[in-house]
Amino acid sequence: MKITIFILGLLAAAVLAGCGSGDSIEELLKTGNEAFEERDYAEARECYLRGLEIDNKNRDLLLACGKAYRQDYMLDSAIYYFKRADLMQRNDREINEQIREVAKSLGDWQNAIDAIETLARLDGTKEPYHVELADLRLKNNQPGRAYYHARRALLASPDLPGLYVQTSSMAAKYDSTEVAIEILDSAIVKFGPKDQFVVNRAMLLAYSGNLGEAEVALRSVISQSENQPPALKMNLANILAAQPQRAKKEEALLLYEEIRDVMSHDFPIDSLMQVIRDELE
Repeated sequence: MKITIFILGLLAAAVLAGCGSGDSIEELLKTGNEAFEERDYAEARECYLRGLEIDNKNRDLLLACGKAYRQDYMLDSAIYYFKRADLMQRNDREINEQIREVAKSLGDWQNAIDAIETLARLDGTKEPYHVELADLRLKNNQPGRAYYHARRALLASPDLPGLYVQTSSMAAKYDSTEVAIEILDSAIVKFGPKDQFVVNRAMLLAYSGNLGEAEVALRSVISQSENQPPALKMNLANILAAQPQRAKKEEALLLYEEIRDVMSHDFPIDSLMQVIRDELE
């Protein structure tokens, strides 16, 4: 029994020795930071955690502990300590920058949003954050707020082509098809008739009932190359099939036949073809 106790005592002493002989928070933080610089993150955490046993509300120890966990990709533990630090020190830029990045890595969209909102308050403006907030709000099932940020992002960052497509898609759901088309029109004016703009605009036109104009737009894209994605031909076939002219329905049938082997596992091509055959008969 005495031998067991003696061995346990040696083990405890060995664990404590890693953080030096100092027992003050300042000494433990200093030793932990030295271990952190040496990339010995486990030893750094040991020192920080010993310090937190003395003062569990210490902002520097909580932040440092979170960083040490983050370096070892222990992100759940990292954000736990960052959030504790945030409770102790509200509106701290460094803490919220850490929460923002770790929360995004974890898919913890709400904590990421909250951290960005804090950073925006500290900056006195949300302009640099609208693109990011639009994406995070959408991921967090807040499409209305995402649309708001997307519209503001277009004003703040008008040189991002993908943002026009994303914002247009949101506008179709939460504003109107007309506004969605206007956004793509402005993208075409600014960047030229890129396929992503023209195709999305064509689909919006088709949705709003402008089948003829949608058909012309899709044909212009498909004609540029023989290696266009089958989905484009399927969209054109759908638009042709929805029009009353017999010739268009016959062309739709030919397009469905052309992409049938590639697309039938995802879409009811055979059923669509049968509908057209019935209409033609």
